[in-house]
Amino acid sequence: MNDLSGLTIIHLDELISTTFLGLMNSYVLSHRLEIPDALIAATALVYDIKLYTNNVRDYRFIKGLKLYNF
Repeated sequence: MNDLSGLTIIHLDELISTTFLGLMNSYVLSHRLEIPDALIAATALVYDIKLYTNNVRDYRFIKGLKLYNF
């Protein structure tokens, strides 16, 4: 079993929701942004968190996102 005690839980709030909607409006058709990816990106943008992913192509077009490939 993994120890998840060091993780921080970030709850969905109005600012994340608003940012999410903006991302969906901007990128759902042009880049096929999917709902889970938009929620993750919105959370990272709102809280100014680095986003580490193996799927850089899913996020590389989002301005202001601190994106890192691992």
